[in-house]
Amino acid sequence: MKITDLQAATLRAQLAGQGEEHQRLLSQLTTPEDREGYSLLLAVGFFEAVNRRFQAKRDAVDNDAIIDFVANLRARTREVAERLDPVVAEKMILHALGKGDLVGIDENTKLSGQILILSGLIADSAPTEAELDAFMSKVKGMAQGG
Repeated sequence: MKITDLQAATLRAQLAGQGEEHQRLLSQLTTPEDREGYSLLLAVGFFEAVNRRFQAKRDAVDNDAIIDFVANLRARTREVAERLDPVVAEKMILHALGKGDLVGIDENTKLSGQILILSGLIADSAPTEAELDAFMSKVKGMAQGG
């Protein structure tokens, strides 16, 4: 699928903590194709960031690290605590690591969880502008099948 510069810029603004710019750009994603491409880019970014942070070693996943991350993420703001169910968040991370499924989790919950978890993972890694650009370039290429 073709990922547009607007879709990439929208996600980048979110990950850079530029809330107003993210909302401005997000409002420009008006077609079903725009939203589908953005959702794909978000999902690829989510899987990439989760695997960078929690990559399993010898098929062993550090469940304590996942639980600690989710607890820390939920403690950051009241909004995140209200929007991110810890069991769902942990399931989503485990699924991204190839451990478990997402049965019973609706699409809106998945999308919201991906946004919150990905934003937290990126914030924790504190990337430079160049590192964030490199991350975005990589996930854009992956989302496009490259």
